[in-house]
Amino acid sequence: MNKYIKLILANLSIAAAAIVLYSPGLINLRLSDYSIFRAGMSIIAALLLILAFFLINIRLLREPDRNPVLLDDVHDLDEAKDILRSHCEGKYFGSLARTASEQLDRIFQCRQRLSGILSQKFTRGTMSFDKFDSVGAAAESSAIKNVVAMANRMRLFDEKEYARLQHYREDDIPDDIQEEQLHLYQKNFDDVRSTIAHNEKILLKLDALTMEIASSSSGEDADANNELIGEIERLIDETKYYQ
Repeated sequence: MNKYIKLILANLSIAAAAIVLYSPGLINLRLSDYSIFRAGMSIIAALLLILAFFLINIRLLREPDRNPVLLDDVHDLDEAKDILRSHCEGKYFGSLARTASEQLDRIFQCRQRLSGILSQKFTRGTMSFDKFDSVGAAAESSAIKNVVAMANRMRLFDEKEYARLQHYREDDIPDDIQEEQLHLYQKNFDDVRSTIAHNEKILLKLDALTMEIASSSSGEDADANNELIGEIERLIDETKYYQ
């Protein structure tokens, strides 16, 4: 939903709440009420409405943070989701940001499943447990790196400039220059989509490894497991190309 529509709806909701709270015939809060409780609530309600007005308007009108995200500042999946949150309602990257955020949820769930299976099949601290658990940890770390790369691409994206370029033939700036600018924006889109696809491949192989360990009697079908581990490690190594 467009942020300005959200802004209008939010402000209308605040106005409607004020009408309900202070109108005679409705709740009819007023400072002069003989009830100390109702008089006090009239002040508290007014303060809450004012606070809601400022918080909502500041949040919706605030320009997105353009500073790059540093990988060292993102320590887990929750923090990775946080840096995507401001982009989830964007006109151009909103859907991609939501998809990437959902992938992080699925990575977490997959890690949980893998840890549960490993605890059933192996003793914690053994070489077998550590081998599989380290692959899951590396996959999670790779997904976080990919999300940081995506967030930085999204932060560099100027929605107003991109919208202007959609009508580049109608202005006086040379078309060939603006076509190059559009090409850069399109490459940004394509790189984010490629990163999401890469995360999905890692998720697929991690799920396959979890199922393989769960279905084998001892948890150690060496050929199948080693092949999947090799594929996951290869995908993780390829993450550097998306940074």
